[in-house]
Amino acid sequence: MKTFSWHQMQENDLPEIDQIMQQTYPHLPEDIDCIRERVRLFPHGCHVLRQNDEEAILGYIISHPWENRSIPPLSSLLGALPFKAEVYYIHDIALLPEAQGVGAARAILEQLSQVARSLYINKFALVALDTAFEFWQARSFRAIHEQILKEKLRAYGANAHYMQRGVD
Repeated sequence: MKTFSWHQMQENDLPEIDQIMQQTYPHLPEDIDCIRERVRLFPHGCHVLRQNDEEAILGYIISHPWENRSIPPLSSLLGALPFKAEVYYIHDIALLPEAQGVGAARAILEQLSQVARSLYINKFALVALDTAFEFWQARSFRAIHEQILKEKLRAYGANAHYMQRGVD
């Protein structure tokens, strides 16, 4: 029986994460140093998915506390996290085909809900690409349409949406 589990991301996972990122988001290249910084700034929000505790990484998630109705620029260093974060931001999640449909997203959202609650944050936020909009909508995320977000969303491609939902 195949079992999938999330593990805290380590520095030595970054080359494999870079490969998955190139495979899943070839049109949105992100410098691996940006991912490295997020792991350093908030390790509790950076995880990798493995099957049967084997070495190969089948997916990853990068998340951290952030400001409400704000989108960190793609492929840019943050420098620091906000002192008074208002949302728990899911910067990136990628699952290889063999890890899709196994409940991995649901499992990590449950885990990150605990992290968010420990920080007294009650909302998730993310940018959904056009191809993932329905996926996030099915998980109770709702699009927030505000003029201030439109310019930053352009970097993510046509039909990208800033979305939020409550923490479990």
